[in-house]
Amino acid sequence: MKKKSDRLTVGEISTYSLGALGKEVSNNCINTFFLVYLCVYMHLNPLYMSIAFVLAKVWDAVNDPMLAALVNNSKKTKIGRYRPFILLGSILNGIVIVFMFYPLHTSAEGLRYLYYIVLYVLWGMSYTVLDVPFWAMLPTVANTTDERNKISSFVKLVGGFGGFTINTIGTSFVLPKFAAYGMEKAYFILGIIASVVMVLFVSVMVIGNSEKYEIPHNQVSLSYILGLFKKNDQLRSYAITFVLYNIGYFIAFNQILYLFVYCYENGADFLASNYSFTLFWIIACTGQGLAMIFYTWITRKIPREKLYGASYLFMTVSMVLLFLVFFFLKPGKEYHLLNSVFVSLAGSLMMLAAGIMQIGSTVMIADVVDYGEWKYGERGDTVIFSVQTLLMKFAGAVSSMILGIGISVAGLPNVREYFNENVGKTVQVFVDNAGNQIDAAAMINGNSLTVLRVFMFLTPIPLLIAGYITYKKKYWLYGEKYENIKAEIDARRKEANSDGERNG
Repeated sequence: MKKKSDRLTVGEISTYSLGALGKEVSNNCINTFFLVYLCVYMHLNPLYMSIAFVLAKVWDAVNDPMLAALVNNSKKTKIGRYRPFILLGSILNGIVIVFMFYPLHTSAEGLRYLYYIVLYVLWGMSYTVLDVPFWAMLPTVANTTDERNKISSFVKLVGGFGGFTINTIGTSFVLPKFAAYGMEKAYFILGIIASVVMVLFVSVMVIGNSEKYEIPHNQVSLSYILGLFKKNDQLRSYAITFVLYNIGYFIAFNQILYLFVYCYENGADFLASNYSFTLFWIIACTGQGLAMIFYTWITRKIPREKLYGASYLFMTVSMVLLFLVFFFLKPGKEYHLLNSVFVSLAGSLMMLAAGIMQIGSTVMIADVVDYGEWKYGERGDTVIFSVQTLLMKFAGAVSSMILGIGISVAGLPNVREYFNENVGKTVQVFVDNAGNQIDAAAMINGNSLTVLRVFMFLTPIPLLIAGYITYKKKYWLYGEKYENIKAEIDARRKEANSDGERNG
């Protein structure tokens, strides 16, 4: 194994992490705001759209490995194999985001559905071009488990801050600031901001890093991709536990904005829309930040496999707390701040668990790549990393479908905007499915919100339990077993280099 440098520098960690920040701005902008934008403000049916999102993943199941194979089999350029794709993917993804939040108005309702569904598919494809090489590049920057723990913790921490940033700035500044021009325009501006920020920070990552570790690289074929799951038992175990965990987590995380949309002063009167969602992210994401900051230190005290397993327990407890806490909230403006703090504290445990899981799963997938090299003599880095991207998008789509069903069953109303000449600005009103204005307080009742909370917080628990059982029984790539595998891989590479030098 030929190396340009043995040391992981602060600059490499910092710039790689900033790339993750940009990437997660894109991911969170779509996962947090897009379905709400389509259903609440563009008046598209939440059930139809969420089902369409899941069907889009059928295409991803074919498309993601193909794009990964394209990256894997590409020729190495002067700036490496992965960085050209990372930069290209960010630019394409940014363009798509802008069009996703463009308010298309046409009397042909079917055309509007087609427009946003196609753009969602294009967003997934362009995100794959960005995300797969981003993570596949990790073993070329960090070689040892300690290095991977270190860079992964910072990458996930800063990446999580990117998600926190777009969520808080979006809800506390961009949307309120431009609401007077209409929420459709406000969301469009939010999309432009997310696009520019994402491309900017990913470009910093591309400039600030190089593929310094020369690791073995092999071409992959379609038959290799199809047989990957069949022969790599650790990849199968990882995939099952990863997708079950993230479906459960995303059900709550991606759509918790709905509770803040429908629980404000003019609705159920539990939360104040002007600060509650921002406060939630500040308090809840503090838990995630602490987990990521101290992850490397914690793993020196507690084995990584036990810490990863504990994240299932933390996530399950947080779901129960988030469900129960809403039954203790009191209506009225005098309780808005206190209610928001209670919701945020319950959410902080969820984000703490997510922080542990995100770092642990990133190290795990890198270890699975090493396992493939050890057992089969083939790494297929980009293809295996594409599995993580595919599973992440699939989990997000399934969670959206479950929430779409919940929103439909709960009967939550839509929001419609019009320019009120009397007040000189755009105002919002609640409407039913027929477009008739309704009394929000009468429609957003306790039963509706209870149904929504059941779908958001209790549905994930069986999934989390199944994911934990799979992890405990099927995944074993950690501790002494993995260290022995890694030592044997390094010995093989050293021997191969020595043979090459003698033959040369």
